[in-house]
Amino acid sequence: MVIQHYEASTGTFAQPVSYKVKKLLELELIKKIADGVYQVLPIPGYNITPYTIREQIGRLACNCQGYRKYNRCSHSEAVRIYRERTETKEQQQHFF
Repeated sequence: MVIQHYEASTGTFAQPVSYKVKKLLELELIKKIADGVYQVLPIPGYNITPYTIREQIGRLACNCQGYRKYNRCSHSEAVRIYRERTETKEQQQHFF
């Protein structure tokens, strides 16, 4: 399964970051560990490393190589979307 890999010849990724974010959400690989702390589990057949995302001063920071290099990554983006979805569900449950 090819989710994303760097194409040295073109200097780009074979799949856009949004494709990886979509897979992380579809496969439900994001788990809340504590307030402001999330774990993104590996995509089966793609990688083996779980990553930890922490909210730091209103920003989601990941311990992956991509985040260290670019200050953003697919893991932190997936957690941002996950939080939006789960917080909306939690708020709706409080009203009913």
